[in-house]
Amino acid sequence: MDLQRLGTVRRLARLTSADGYFLVAALDHPENYLALFDKDVARVPYEVVVRSKLELAAALAPYSSALLLDPVWSHGQAIATRTLPGPVGVIAALDMLRYTPDEPPGWDPETRLRPGWTPEKAALLGADGVKLVVIYRADRTGLAARQRALVAELVASCRALQLPLVIEPIWYPLGDEEVRAPRRAAAIVAAAAEFAALGADILKVQFPGSVGSVASRAAAADAARELDAALSVPWVLLSEGAGYDDFAVQMEIAAGAGASGYIAGRAVWGDAVGDIPEAERLRALARAGERLTALNKIVRGYGRPWFERIPADPVPSTLAPDWYGSYGG
Repeated sequence: MDLQRLGTVRRLARLTSADGYFLVAALDHPENYLALFDKDVARVPYEVVVRSKLELAAALAPYSSALLLDPVWSHGQAIATRTLPGPVGVIAALDMLRYTPDEPPGWDPETRLRPGWTPEKAALLGADGVKLVVIYRADRTGLAARQRALVAELVASCRALQLPLVIEPIWYPLGDEEVRAPRRAAAIVAAAAEFAALGADILKVQFPGSVGSVASRAAAADAARELDAALSVPWVLLSEGAGYDDFAVQMEIAAGAGASGYIAGRAVWGDAVGDIPEAERLRALARAGERLTALNKIVRGYGRPWFERIPADPVPSTLAPDWYGSYGG
């Protein structure tokens, strides 16, 4: 353990369960959250989204080790209203995503930090970590170089604050590429290793395959084990819009390969958000809690605690009586 990073280790412990797993509900979604109310997202009132995200945070916090929140609709609001319980950690989303109909359709791959929202501000609010999405292909060399440079700068900022950094590299197809092709799995593994080498503390990764057949599950398990072998830091699975049943299968495969948990969004709560009758919404919120309970059981049954990758040091031999005098210097 790097004793000059004890603050990072402490914050990692706050993001995880007592037995060492990332059980994180992701509520940081931007326009795609608003679209659950109205496809014309400009018509969705700010207050409606805040109220919805706070309701979701309150419902999911009892089952979570941490919540992933955005600065616009949920982070400050969850603190101000005391919706975020003290024992539940929080990860601040730093990314500024922009949807584009261009090639590739979907989120613009240019990586941007949200203006006016920094790791320093997140730390002032008591965040236990920060997260950045990097929509990434190493073969788009100019863009990839800019993205790596941005991540390297962010690593330096977070190291100075001893604030854990979660990097979420997202592979995307170009042209007529097959989304589930073996190239995708290899790219997911390579990107995770690349950003871990740049200094990310946690990798939030796509499932490296599919679960539609016995053969595809076996191939995905092989890729997940390759991913685990390439990393010296904890990694977690994102749900990436999968249905809950598929995501549960993905989670079992990933945990069996060495994942330390999940940061999951719509697969858990997607049917609980939108302009739906109250009784139906309340049933869906209860179902979301049941889904998290089931995922937590899978992670604990098959996964690897984060602290196995950062073993504790025997204090008498590593911390001298005056260690605090030079700490952080």
